[in-house]
Amino acid sequence: MNNPSGSPFPANAEYLVFSIEGRQYAVPGSNVVSVINMPVETVIPHVPPAMRGIISFQENNVTLFDLRTLFGIEGRKKEIDALISNMAARKQDHINWLNTLLKEVDNHQTITVQTNPHLCAFGKWYDKFTTDNLQLRSYMERFDTPHKEIHALAITAAELAGNDDTAGAHTLIKQAESGVLAKLLNLFDGIGDLVRRYMMEYAIVCETDNVQFAIAVDDINFFSPLEKIEYPAPKGIARDENDIVQAVGRYRAKSEDEYSNILLLELGQITQQFDIDGLADLAPSQPQPVATA
Repeated sequence: MNNPSGSPFPANAEYLVFSIEGRQYAVPGSNVVSVINMPVETVIPHVPPAMRGIISFQENNVTLFDLRTLFGIEGRKKEIDALISNMAARKQDHINWLNTLLKEVDNHQTITVQTNPHLCAFGKWYDKFTTDNLQLRSYMERFDTPHKEIHALAITAAELAGNDDTAGAHTLIKQAESGVLAKLLNLFDGIGDLVRRYMMEYAIVCETDNVQFAIAVDDINFFSPLEKIEYPAPKGIARDENDIVQAVGRYRAKSEDEYSNILLLELGQITQQFDIDGLADLAPSQPQPVATA
């Protein structure tokens, strides 16, 4: 527990632990000025991609760094936009699916639509989808039953048509259009707002060497002392994180038997790698509106 000689990471101190793409990082609590919901940023041209822009904090402009970009990970905003776009495409897939099924039944054609819910584009994605967010997970679980029912519909319709009951198959499909399909489409429609609400980012306003700036993170986990801080970080424990990860601390929750690794960021590395002097002055002086979920 002793602080290693020359380490910027004090032992027996509070650390703010946060997550980026499911991995836990931390900064000393003494460097944390505030944690806020991500405001709208002002983009500054001709700066490195990791310098995401300027945000307003307590009537001052501070530079916002995107740690995902800095670590070579797809940005959270791009991830959210891609997910919402994917869900819109999968919604249209199922509209097209039902229309094709109806056309094939009415024209006495062989049924060619996918009957296995695990093999359509959405099903393949859905079976692999994971999230730590309980609200989002609960919402996504609601897709399971109507999605299976809509694909099973093709099997029943094919059986009816095969028994010369085309009218019955037609009626079944039209009922599904305003029933189970409508339910499924409503779930797709609700994804956008939910994802933006529960996958929103946070900005940690930090200060080091009398310089204030903010870092964008996925989730805020907890404040806590860490154990067994190793400085410098053991080789191979960090990814290519631009020398910003300088140490590793261990944390064990009361309900857990094993320690988890927390990667510790040396915030001074950010101010050394990027010239932010005067950058905030390029943004408008008035406070920026806060983004709403």
